[in-house]
Parts: sequence; C-alpha cells; structure tokens
Amino acid sequence: MAATMRLAPARDLWRDPVWRRWVLAAFFARLPGTMTAFTLLLAGRWASDSFTLGAWMASAQAVGSALVAPSRGRLLDRTGLNAGLRRGLLWQAVLVLGLAVAALVRAPAPVLLILALLLGVMPSGLQGGFRALLSSVAPAGRHEAAFALDAVLVELQWVVGPLLVGVTSISGSPLVALGLMGASALVASVLCLGLPERFSPPATPMPTTPVWRTPGAPRVLGMVAILGLSWGAMEAAFPSRLEELGSSASLWGALAALLSAASVAGGLAHAVLPMAPGRLDGTWRARGLLLAWGLSLLPLGWMASVQGLAVWLVAAGLFLAPLTGTLTFLLQQAVPPLRHAEGFSFYSACWSLGVAGGSALAGGLLGPWGAAPVLAGAALLPLGFALLSTGAGRPRT
Repeated sequence: MAATMRLAPARDLWRDPVWRRWVLAAFFARLPGTMTAFTLLLAGRWASDSFTLGAWMASAQAVGSALVAPSRGRLLDRTGLNAGLRRGLLWQAVLVLGLAVAALVRAPAPVLLILALLLGVMPSGLQGGFRALLSSVAPAGRHEAAFALDAVLVELQWVVGPLLVGVTSISGSPLVALGLMGASALVASVLCLGLPERFSPPATPMPTTPVWRTPGAPRVLGMVAILGLSWGAMEAAFPSRLEELGSSASLWGALAALLSAASVAGGLAHAVLPMAPGRLDGTWRARGLLLAWGLSLLPLGWMASVQGLAVWLVAAGLFLAPLTGTLTFLLQQAVPPLRHAEGFSFYSACWSLGVAGGSALAGGLLGPWGAAPVLAGAALLPLGFALLSTGAGRPRT
C-alpha cells in the first residue's frame, strides 16, 4: 500500500503531456553530453594515434563548461529560459560540426583543443537550464518524484549515449558519433518550441547572496565535484585499460551502458523508497551513497579481466542514480526558486570541473603509469571524501 502511494506521483507526471514533451526535449538535449567525453577521446586518438590528446580534449571541454555555466545560469534566470536553451542547442550543433571537420582533416592539436574548449563554453548552462525548467513544468507537489525520475532518465541516456559512440566508432572514426550529437541537439531545439517559457517576475528583486553560499548548497556542490572527478578519471582511463587487457577501446561504450542500466535499476528502487525526512538526513544519505560508489569502484584498480571490470561496474552503477537524484533534490531545496537555473548551472559547473580534473589526471598518468592507477584513484577520491566529510559532519556530544 505504501509503495503504491509513493508510485502515484510518478504516474500522475506521466499523464501530463507537457511533462512528456519536457522528457523528450531533455533526452535529446542531454544525449550529446553523454557522448562527448568518449567521442573526444576517440577524436584525439584519430588525430594523434594516442588517447592522451583525447583526454586533454575532454578536460578542455569540461573546463570550458565549468567556467561559463554559473554566469550562463544567471543569464537564463533573468531572460527567457526556453529561448536561451534553444540558442545553446544551436551553438552545440554548429560546434560539433566544426569538430567533425577538424577531426576529418586531422587538424593539429591546438585547433582540436580550442574547438573542444568552445564545445564546453557555448552550450554551457543547458543541463542547469533544463533542470530549472523542470521545476516549472512539474506541479509543486510532484517535485520530489520529478527529480527522482529525472535521475533515472539521465541514466537511461547514459545507457544510450556511450553505446551509440561504441557502435558507430568500431571503425575507429568518431565522425558518425559527432554527426549524431549534432542531430540530437537540433531535435531538442525543435522540441523546446512546444514547452512553456519561464520568465522571472520583473518586480521581484533577485537575491544578492551567491548561490554557492546558500545554506546547504556547499555540501551538495562539493559532493557533485568529487563525483565528477571520479567519473572523469574512470571514463578517460577505461578505453586505455581495455586495450591493455587485449580488448577493444570501443567496448567501453557497452560497459558504460551496462553501468547505466544498473544505475537505472538502482534509481527505480530508490524512487519507491521512503524519502529522507529532512535536509540533514538527505545529506547523510548522499554521503553514504558516495561511500558505496567509491567502495564498488575500488576493485577496478587491480581487476585483470573484462568480466571482472564489468561486475564491479554494475555494482557501482546501483548507487549512481540514487546519489545524483538525492543531490539534485537537496540543491533544489536549498536554492530559491527564482535562481534554480543558476543553482543547477553551478551543479553542472562543479560536475564539469570534477570531470576536467579527472580527465587531466588521466592525461598526466596514462602515458607513464598506465590505466590501473587512474582507475584506483577514481575510487579512492570519493571514498576518502565520504569518510572525511562523515567525520567532519558528525555532531559533537
């Protein structure tokens, strides 16, 4: 009976045609993001016969996104959100086309790095903008269910995106994957035309306190950055690790899809569990999930078979969607409604900074040390952070 009551908000959301259109628009808008790092790794290898350039390209793209996302979020909060999202999607399509041409002619490394940086800068704010639009699309009483379902939908995209890159890049060329990224952005921009616009009321003054200083927000953003650091290191190191084990780098697409499928299962189970009764309990839950993520990734540092890597990826994936769903809901509670685009853009910026750091770590270590130490670092960073923050956050007697 209790489970049925907790499923009722999710059923109500799927009956709403505006919600369903938002789901489609968000799916196609986010799909290129799930393909970007893997595609850039392959583009760098296509141009230089090394994964090192690709890792630095992924890092440059993530840095560009992180640096611009907060200011782009503030702009979206002050102007038409829907129109801003469409502009960002069109820029994304144009830059992906430019990157495809540069990869086709095997352009020099500086050109590829600049294009990768711009691919992060110009569409920056899309992730935060769509989450802010979700707060307007979903009824007020359905926000908790909406953010829990959104975490599951994101993981479904991570099943599709890397798998598409792996399948289309079997030949070694990233061109088809880049074409699919551009087409997906264009489809999303068309779907946004049917979504409601959200304007900030002109008579309402915007708060002056920085979003990252809002009570409760720093803890959430710190965990987001650590999770991004872990993910960036793992994603950049895995294709190289697969080749070290005698397999194909393109297999990472299937393994990433397997991880995300496990994450979908974990997210669906989390959606029907009792929600945390307060912000403090939600923060403790997020720390526990981050700890479980790090523990599950730890064996990747010494696994010497593809089957063993797959098993522990599935184990880690079970905690990913519950963790991201908890973090997004905690941030939505902490940030004032009129600043949701800025708040979720800070979320994306912290994720991108983490991914950039993880990719840079891989770029510096893959050559001299190989992939195994990078994978171990991808586990130890969230594990250590969760343990330290748990000790620091324990109330004094």
